[in-house]
Amino acid sequence: MSKDSQYGNTLFLKNFEANPSAQAMERLSFSKNLTESAPYNEAWLQNLIMSQPSLLPVGQIEPSFADLVPVCIELQIGSNFIDNLLVTPNGNIALIECKLWRNPEARRKVVTQIIDYAKQMSSLTYAELQEAISRTRPLNASDENRTRRLYEIVSPNGETDEASFHDAVSRNLKRGRFLLLIVGDGIQEGVESLTEFLQQYAGIHFTLAIVEVALFKVPTGGYVAQPRVLAKTTNIIRGIVTMDEGRIAIKPPSVGPGVAEASAKRTTITQEGYFEQLEKNIPGVSTKLNALIDDLAGYNVSPEFGTISMTLRWRSDDTGSWNLGSITTSGQVWMDYLGQQAKNAGLLEVSKQYLENLARLVPDAYVKKTAKETGWYVAWGGKTIQVDALLADGARKEGWVRAISEFQAAVTKSSQGN
Repeated sequence: MSKDSQYGNTLFLKNFEANPSAQAMERLSFSKNLTESAPYNEAWLQNLIMSQPSLLPVGQIEPSFADLVPVCIELQIGSNFIDNLLVTPNGNIALIECKLWRNPEARRKVVTQIIDYAKQMSSLTYAELQEAISRTRPLNASDENRTRRLYEIVSPNGETDEASFHDAVSRNLKRGRFLLLIVGDGIQEGVESLTEFLQQYAGIHFTLAIVEVALFKVPTGGYVAQPRVLAKTTNIIRGIVTMDEGRIAIKPPSVGPGVAEASAKRTTITQEGYFEQLEKNIPGVSTKLNALIDDLAGYNVSPEFGTISMTLRWRSDDTGSWNLGSITTSGQVWMDYLGQQAKNAGLLEVSKQYLENLARLVPDAYVKKTAKETGWYVAWGGKTIQVDALLADGARKEGWVRAISEFQAAVTKSSQGN
């Protein structure tokens, strides 16, 4: 094992006995080209990503990219070539740069390189991106007749509405909103500091991650590819962005005297996408929901964003993690997971009281008592209550915070045996 590796010896265990026999798995190194010691080089890694996109641990980086579909390799944008392009059915775009890390001085260069690719991509229209995809070479002979039409690649059976997909891709291109992944082998210590200079790219709404793929030879035959996220950024703090015929122009943010650094919030692409959809369905509610989130930060409650919902998560030191409500992009507020958690902890009545407290905030709202007690929820107008009803004014927002505080106090009291 290299002295620069952050891995210990990776062992192949033959069984789970008290003293199992074990063999160390040999760590393999990527080669620069096929004439060196092994056939696994950058080109091989590009093809691996195309055939096995689940190798990329995007769920740890941006949950809304979990359904990445490989589109092409060697996508030419201007005079440059992007190693891998992957796109999700909801129009999110990922750019991959496969790199070997033989030269430590090249680290910053490759980070700058992929961000420059993103800047070039942000100048494209949907039609121009489609034209570039149509010019890419096939992976192999069997790929010769594969469609080069982006929509058909990502949605081969028409699962996604084509007009919505077109609009989403166009919007992400215009905003420069991409997931940027640098994937490779031999990444050494100190690479975590690479993101320090990224603020100069504040106008592009990207998330950047560096993923190491370690290869190990299994003693009994075959190989193991082990990916891990070595470093990642949240979405860059917003800088000064100007528009020129609908295109972004980027200037670094300026922080004047007396401006608190915390006032510039970082977000993720997943978070941005969630609020865009929520705002589309319920205009004006995003500001109110963000105000609730800000208030709940003082109660150790934080949001967890997914593609179609956001969860208010309370991580208690004594009682673990609690789901205090999931709010979908359509605005529905669901509490069923909380009910099951509370039942498992012997606190079902506490969760019922939480629901009652929420229902009291909205005239004519009530707790819908289903046959399964863990499935009870707050209803209004015969349907699951909407977040805008619970946040219609400041008093209701404060009431929601108070209901959560009382729930936390009851759970904490129970855990202490009082």
